[in-house]
Amino acid sequence: MSIIYEGMTHLVGNLLAAIDFETTGRRPGFHEIIQVAILPLDHNLQKHPDVPTFYLNIRPDFPERCEKGAGFVHGIDMDLLQLHAPSQERAVDLLCEWFNALDLPQNRVMVPLAHNWPFESAFLKGWLGPDLVDQLFHSHGRDSMGLAASLNDRAFFLGEDIPFPKLSLIVLCKQLGILYEKAHDALADCQATAELYKRLLTYGT
Repeated sequence: MSIIYEGMTHLVGNLLAAIDFETTGRRPGFHEIIQVAILPLDHNLQKHPDVPTFYLNIRPDFPERCEKGAGFVHGIDMDLLQLHAPSQERAVDLLCEWFNALDLPQNRVMVPLAHNWPFESAFLKGWLGPDLVDQLFHSHGRDSMGLAASLNDRAFFLGEDIPFPKLSLIVLCKQLGILYEKAHDALADCQATAELYKRLLTYGT
């Protein structure tokens, strides 16, 4: 029997999940994902108590393409990835196994929440391919960066001060007093994104 996890009722059985990647650079299709986290969320936008987190380091197929300085951002040891992390292909298999074990109802998938979803989704499609992305993820992704930008637009039209002059995850979390340790770790970024999205949803109310 399929499982309907407690969550936002208007998602009608689809499961909201924060998602983040660390990569070897900024060019989807050329640079690769080397760390992925998918954090399923409950109705309060906190870690879902009944759903395991998917969190994995991945060995790059093309380590020579690693962008200069990328390692200083995420701090992931590329040599250790080569020795111990699963391959890109194996990581896809592990993700599919994890998703299938969720046993969601038929035609129900994950609703992705990310900070800068266009960037993350481009890497997701480059990694999984568009067909598999459609099998695992809903097309209506949520974006905490986009929401903050929309709140700026609303403030402008109301003649108010722009609340968020800078839209990076680190800056927004600091501005809203969100504890954010281990920046540029995929799981830590998911946790920060979920809390940020929650704060933004009620911002100014």
